[in-house]
Amino acid sequence: MSERERLTRDRILDAAEAIVESDGLAGLSMRALCEKLDVSVTSIYWHVGNKDALLDALVERTTATIVERKARGRTPQQRIRSIARTVLTSLEAHGELIGIAHSRGAVSAVFAPARRSLALELSKAGLRGERLADATNALLQYVVAYSITESVVTRSVTPEQEPTGVEEELGIDRVAAERLSRRPDRQRSFDVGLDALIAGLLT
Repeated sequence: MSERERLTRDRILDAAEAIVESDGLAGLSMRALCEKLDVSVTSIYWHVGNKDALLDALVERTTATIVERKARGRTPQQRIRSIARTVLTSLEAHGELIGIAHSRGAVSAVFAPARRSLALELSKAGLRGERLADATNALLQYVVAYSITESVVTRSVTPEQEPTGVEEELGIDRVAAERLSRRPDRQRSFDVGLDALIAGLLT
């Protein structure tokens, strides 16, 4: 079997995605891709095109993964929550690829499926007009902002803090003070904020 016959577009994109996830966009070059696949650059051009075409293909693939399953749950709140969590999971898994989309002015296109899914569920819940548009954008912005904050925090992790007696300073109860003295449970914080936002938007 020849080099061209055993190489596929999906294999090339898989390899390119792996390079981006491990080494960042700066690590993705046609030479690095050729070495990873053990093929010539001509073969890559044949299946994908030049580097710009490769990046466009990666953005298109990322768009398909942002919301890749139907909303789950019996209530509007549950279905909206499931979409938001799916978007967050995709952002966490493909942060570097989202960065590529941003650099190519394609972020709106990447998030279009998520925006459509959220808008549909909010519409089913009774929202209309500007209220529907504002709620959709607020939910998406909440998830994206959380993801960006998480990426910054994980690069500057601090040791676990010990209780500090902050309840005496703030006048709050001991249980709350003890929890506040520990490193936050970020997933719990995301869920609490998300549920409060959804409830407020649907009220």
